[in-house]
Amino acid sequence: MSLTVRDATLDDLPAVAAIYTHYTLRTTNTVSTEVRTPRDWRERFTVNVVEGPYHLLVAVEDDAVVGFVETQRFRPKAAYDRSVELSVYVAPDLRAKGVGSALFEALFARVADDDRFHRAFSIIALPNDASIAFHERHGFVHRGTLTEASHKFGQYLDIAYYERAL
Repeated sequence: MSLTVRDATLDDLPAVAAIYTHYTLRTTNTVSTEVRTPRDWRERFTVNVVEGPYHLLVAVEDDAVVGFVETQRFRPKAAYDRSVELSVYVAPDLRAKGVGSALFEALFARVADDDRFHRAFSIIALPNDASIAFHERHGFVHRGTLTEASHKFGQYLDIAYYERAL
């Protein structure tokens, strides 16, 4: 696999949206239940990445976006501004092939010397053994679980909080 990880551009957003839409409509990997519109994606990118301090990186293979990692504000209060929430998603046919690891490695290298952020949090809808193992391999530690905190596809889901120092 010839994989490149780089900063996302506006032109990448349709591919990013397609990957995320798969997980929104078909899995409980995200608790999102509504598909984000192209306008939603552009506004999110503009506010968080172009005008803000956050990142959206894409993994590209043969000129096709095959995964992404994004950081965003963890909580809306200013006291949380040194923490970020992150999400990583990979094209379904390329899971467990190193794409997610390449994205995490690039992101963590990018923020290693960035003193704006101190902690990264990842929120995992349960059950999701693969995501838990993936996050733990990349230095995340389980910090707590909220029971039945979300509801999707007619079932209640627990939500686990994972943390990593940056």
